[in-house]
Amino acid sequence: MTNVTPRYDLICDPLDRWIVWDHVTESPASFGGRILDGLDEQEASRLADVMNELQRRQQTLTDRVGKRSAR
Repeated sequence: MTNVTPRYDLICDPLDRWIVWDHVTESPASFGGRILDGLDEQEASRLADVMNELQRRQQTLTDRVGKRSAR
């Protein structure tokens, strides 16, 4: 089993609001045109979980398509 760092994480800003951070782009994450910042911790945590799950599913699908193409 591999130990992979999630793409999306939480960062607390100086005003005690939370940001969903994208480690790939090294900037706040966005979804549906909305930057995911100024959130309470619970909301940010839920959104990061959803974003990481979407990323995981997309990667799984990409891996499957790549294996089919290699046949």
